[in-house]
Amino acid sequence: MSSCKNISDATVEDIQKACEKEDWNTTKEMCEAYMKKDRSNPVVYKCLGDAYYGLKDSAFAQYSYDQAIALDSMYVDAMVGSADVLMNGGDASLAISHLRAQMEYIPDNAKLHNALGCAFRLEENDAEAQANFERAVQLDPHYLTARRNLAIMQIDNRDLDDAILNLETALDENPNQADVYNYMALAYAYKSNPEEAEKLFLKSISIDDKYLPAIENLAFHYKHNGNLDKAKKYYEKAAKLGSENAEHILKNSIFKK
Repeated sequence: MSSCKNISDATVEDIQKACEKEDWNTTKEMCEAYMKKDRSNPVVYKCLGDAYYGLKDSAFAQYSYDQAIALDSMYVDAMVGSADVLMNGGDASLAISHLRAQMEYIPDNAKLHNALGCAFRLEENDAEAQANFERAVQLDPHYLTARRNLAIMQIDNRDLDDAILNLETALDENPNQADVYNYMALAYAYKSNPEEAEKLFLKSISIDDKYLPAIENLAFHYKHNGNLDKAKKYYEKAAKLGSENAEHILKNSIFKK
């Protein structure tokens, strides 16, 4: 709950704080109460879009982001939110169209290039995706999301040394990123360095012991390298966290001996 005592008295700052905490129900209630008095603030509409998106209501999220953009045609965060809704709904091509039109007026924005890269990745246009992630990092070297996305593309393309360099740079900015350690572990696994990969998977899990991608990757890593006891331990951990893939693998005869 926000620090304000009454939702009906919420300020824009209160709404933004609730949004940052991803308290979507409170954010939605605050935005709706605020808009009974003032429907002209694009930040409120953008936060309402975030709340609806977090609550899995894509239609109202899209409407809210569109209203924010209508009130402020240069509102990049609302543009990115709108593109995310489209991509999540399987319409990456429309997201690309919207982003390109917006970038005619805002050509050098790291967030827009990153969003465009994500849309091209969904369209399986790897060259355009990587080019946009690279441009985002050029525009803002401290933009960790874009740097991570670029590293993922580089791992997929087996450009492993550059991927590791980007991931190390991201960790220099913020060392408590479970996903970054997981991707770095994958890069070292592809470099045939199982010891370093194991260490990094474990580091990822130490930061977030419920981070399923690292848990499943470590289980596979142990299975691939013949350590079935440890593989079973981490597949069981993944299964407890809801991984159907782990449950299926545990039924394999090699784990029933």
